[in-house]
Amino acid sequence: MEYPYFDVETARELLPWVRETLEKARRIKREIERRMIAGDSSLILSYSMEMDKSLRELVSKGIVVRDLERGLVDFPAVINGRPAYLCWTLQEDDLEFWHYAEDGFRGRKRLTGKEDVLSLR
Repeated sequence: MEYPYFDVETARELLPWVRETLEKARRIKREIERRMIAGDSSLILSYSMEMDKSLRELVSKGIVVRDLERGLVDFPAVINGRPAYLCWTLQEDDLEFWHYAEDGFRGRKRLTGKEDVLSLR
């Protein structure tokens, strides 16, 4: 199911799956890089297709993959009546940050519970 936007609860429910999918894509990416450095082109196409599949699974849900190496993803949201993103990285245990669409990663703010996040429920 693709989500036009996410609320905090829905995004949090998806985090275990997002973590697993991102980690899989990162492992595959590293294997491709390892093989390329070693001059071994066997299976690179197969690995590339597998990595692409993992990324497409995330995107098909409406999740924006910003940086695979850092594990940075954004969940589109509407916060305080404006386009925004719930922002998460693999290094974080929980979804704790958000930013307006125009602010990007540098504009991340900690979720306080006082934000008016448009709910899917």
